Amino acid sequence: MFSLDPPVLIQVTPTVSDTTPVPTAVPVASVPRGAINIVLLGSDRRPDWNEWHTDVVQVVSVQPAVPAVTILSVPRDLYVYIPDFWMSRINFADMYGELYGYDGGGPALIQQTLLYNLGIPVDHYVRVDFDGFIGIIDILGGVEVPVHCRLEDHWPYPNENGEYPIKVLEPGVHHMDGETALWYARSRKTSSVFARERRQQQVLEAIWRKSRSLDVLPRLPQLWNQYRHMVVTDLSLLDVLRLAEVALRLDARNVRTRSIGYQHVIPWTTPKGGNVFLPNWEEIEPLVAEAMGPAPEGQAWRSYYTVEVWNGTPNATWDQLAADRLSGAGFGAVIDEPDRRDYAQTQLLDFAPEGQGGATPYLRWMFRVSPENVIAAPNPDAEAQYRLIIGADYQTCAGY
Repeated sequence: MFSLDPPVLIQVTPTVSDTTPVPTAVPVASVPRGAINIVLLGSDRRPDWNEWHTDVVQVVSVQPAVPAVTILSVPRDLYVYIPDFWMSRINFADMYGELYGYDGGGPALIQQTLLYNLGIPVDHYVRVDFDGFIGIIDILGGVEVPVHCRLEDHWPYPNENGEYPIKVLEPGVHHMDGETALWYARSRKTSSVFARERRQQQVLEAIWRKSRSLDVLPRLPQLWNQYRHMVVTDLSLLDVLRLAEVALRLDARNVRTRSIGYQHVIPWTTPKGGNVFLPNWEEIEPLVAEAMGPAPEGQAWRSYYTVEVWNGTPNATWDQLAADRLSGAGFGAVIDEPDRRDYAQTQLLDFAPEGQGGATPYLRWMFRVSPENVIAAPNPDAEAQYRLIIGADYQTCAGY
């Protein structure tokens, strides 16, 4: 097990790799006092493999004082400079660090790669392989994952005929065991690499929610020795306990997810014919600054609004999908029973005093509610400021 040194950019002399220009190091993002940045690495490594890839790179920035957490997803095909090596996909850095004896191993090289190319300072790492990931979720008894977009892909395990069947998940909240969650987090046959990273974030959030509901976090000292073999990390038990205390205080509205997406990269083909993404620093810099910076006050106004969600359709758990989207945007969300299940169109009822419904434009945009379906219904006694009635026109995948 390696321990990471403080995230300070080392001095390197870039060398040309093939014909690819090597970028200079970007400025290091500033982080709030006391913030802890942890990189989560998901590896397909096997004991008998000489090569492997880190197909999950998620940076979790924890601000204990608030508390607040931001999860920033980094695409596996991001083509970057690996310090002291060459240009490559970022998902090769961990392997290079291990195979070539880099000081501090693969995690230290990942740390320097993120710092050099994205300006992200990393304090700790957690690495897990497929078996460890499956084991963690199965120990929890599975997790409930909100599936906003239909997903279809081959199941990675053959049936009795040696065939790999097609598995389909329709929009809704699904209970997933470890194998299903791994399939969900890795699938990209019918979706993009960026959508896959968003699904990985959903699974991480589901693990946090399930851990809280089972009261697992206070029992970590007893569980640590029993399940420590499932992960490789430089976090000590004391570190884990401190993070668990933050997780217990954390409100879902203070969990932010951010991704380096299409708008932040430039599709490119390497001299050897590989399809990769080059970082577009002009677009990435503000994203990293916001993700690594203080919890935004600009979103705080939404926490003053509670939205009651009705599922006005026969589609099970669509109300939970809407509530998940509301929580992710910083709103309070409660689910109540609808008066009926045959609403053709999504409606938004504004219970605030006339002229004071400050969140109406945002909610209209968020759920694509037409103007005629926004209904002013002032009610000073209402426990929620809004009621969102999901109709048959609700687009579960919009924005994902």
